[in-house]
Amino acid sequence: MPGTTAADVLLRAGVAPARLSAIMPRVAPGRVPVRIAPGWMRLLWARSIKAMTLPWAIYVDPAVWERFASGREPERDAKLMIHELMHVEQVRRMGPAHHSARYLTDYLRGRACGLGHWEAYRAIPAEREARAASRLVMEQV
Repeated sequence: MPGTTAADVLLRAGVAPARLSAIMPRVAPGRVPVRIAPGWMRLLWARSIKAMTLPWAIYVDPAVWERFASGREPERDAKLMIHELMHVEQVRRMGPAHHSARYLTDYLRGRACGLGHWEAYRAIPAEREARAASRLVMEQV
């Protein structure tokens, strides 16, 4: 699957990439590469992290890549891809430095309020927006 893009993953799941344009106007899924995360990157991830978005690509765990290739869980794949594409939209909307600073500040604020790691992570507005985008698009499929 070299050269795989987010649009490829969405199309396999029956989600037309154009459906995302209203909520992600800065993102063209066909221009967002999806790659296997290198080992050094995965060492930085918490155990249950399966994907990470950087301004230039979406990186996924090798098990997720295999799932994409097999096509056995297309709805799950589409949900993940929409979630990650919303992070691409956020970075493009805010700029990489502002997005990163806001993301970290929101996480640390949650921790300072007594939330555990996962609760603080789930409370980050960027994560809530990404989950909401995924739900919205998948409800329309």
